[in-house]
Amino acid sequence: MYIESKMNQFEITLRNPDRVLTVAFGEATPEQELSCRHLAAAEWSMPLSKEDYVEQEKYLSQKPLVSNRGWRLWCLSLLDHPSEVLATCKTIPRELLIRDVSVVGRAKAYCIASVVTHPQYRGLGLASRLLEYVSAWLDGPGDAVVSVLYTSIGDFYERRGWAKLPAIQSTLSWPADFSSMKDGARLPVTNPILSTELLELCKQDVRDVEYYFEKLSVQPDEFHVSVLPTADLISWLHGRSDFIGNRIEGAPPRSHGSICGAADSWLYWYHDFRKQQLAIQRIRIPQGPSQVHREALAAMLVDAVEEACRWKLNKVILWEPNAEVLGAMQILQGKFNIKSETLARHNKSVPSLRWHMGGVKRTTFHFNEFYTWS
Repeated sequence: MYIESKMNQFEITLRNPDRVLTVAFGEATPEQELSCRHLAAAEWSMPLSKEDYVEQEKYLSQKPLVSNRGWRLWCLSLLDHPSEVLATCKTIPRELLIRDVSVVGRAKAYCIASVVTHPQYRGLGLASRLLEYVSAWLDGPGDAVVSVLYTSIGDFYERRGWAKLPAIQSTLSWPADFSSMKDGARLPVTNPILSTELLELCKQDVRDVEYYFEKLSVQPDEFHVSVLPTADLISWLHGRSDFIGNRIEGAPPRSHGSICGAADSWLYWYHDFRKQQLAIQRIRIPQGPSQVHREALAAMLVDAVEEACRWKLNKVILWEPNAEVLGAMQILQGKFNIKSETLARHNKSVPSLRWHMGGVKRTTFHFNEFYTWS
């Protein structure tokens, strides 16, 4: 647990009634964790009940990505009533690959998530103060080279040091009477990804990303960044959808992805029950343009649409589509009447990045797909 020699404290004045409260910042104690989770549940529990959301958070806290206190809950609470949490957020670890003009290396990073202020205390600057203290931890004991977050209020976070990055999303939609009839479409054969395959697939994917970064041409003032698609990170969201699937349907999803062995390609997906969509977490295809790879990707995306239909999810989304993805979506339109729309994300899940000590660097964020989100 993060402990300071002197606890951060400050005073706030309430408007109605007019009184002064002393507020303390720190990592949530075991007694405060439940209050933090209840506060987050009030904002994000759907489609779960608030009680089930709290159980989900306990369940996720045991996952490999955040075991051994990798996941930290931070809060602002009343000094004389510590159980009364006024604002909270989480830091969740990420492993980065960073390339500058001279070297490629791994670095420690965190994703900032679930920033929320109690409704009775909004408009008092508590979220700003919370982020100020969390930033001090990131720059100090957290030893973070970078922190990232995804937000619908990018301007708010940009003023506090997290620079907005470009964000593109493709959305797939299909007719109400959709039936893929994939066997007659002459596309490559695909199979569901088994949980036993995930570790080796992610290891290969990480090696590919490292090789890609080694080959980048980099200018002296440039920094290239990628969150590594490790098995712990990819499976993190799978655990969430498994928990929700069990609670709302009595069984978890049977598959979290599709693989085409003939094209050495695969993708993972996440059942986003809250937003009623299937999110493509990560697409791995060999580098270089290829009609075979586009057709394999089209076949795997049909699998994703079928999975969305199975769970009555309304759309499939993909972040940062490249030329191969756009080519695959043209195949989907022609063979299956699966339509696509590709637009910039200006006001939802906008990626924002903060360097250590708030430094300003010319940054390119690679492979900014849905697996990077928490």
